[in-house]
Amino acid sequence: INKEYVRLPEFDPASVAKASSAAEGLCKWVRAMASYNAIAKIVAPKRERLAEAEAEVAALMSVVEAKRVQLRELEEKLEVLQRRFSLSCREKENLEAEQKLCALK
Repeated sequence: INKEYVRLPEFDPASVAKASSAAEGLCKWVRAMASYNAIAKIVAPKRERLAEAEAEVAALMSVVEAKRVQLRELEEKLEVLQRRFSLSCREKENLEAEQKLCALK
């Protein structure tokens, strides 16, 4: 269509309108479809790459979310261990103080 009709100077909607208004509408439609086809050939591969990239991002985001969950679990464990350490340090200090008192007695 592009080679044989759209590039012809007579295949202009204004020129065709002189012959028939229906032909003018058909001419506009053919030109629009030719334009759409050309654009679709450019856009289709881009849409495919977009879908692939979105799938890759979704897969990576699931990995990131799993790592975030793991990080939260480790932070909770760390907090528990820090509390235990703090309690143990206080207990140690109390025991050392008691030892000093016992040694003095």
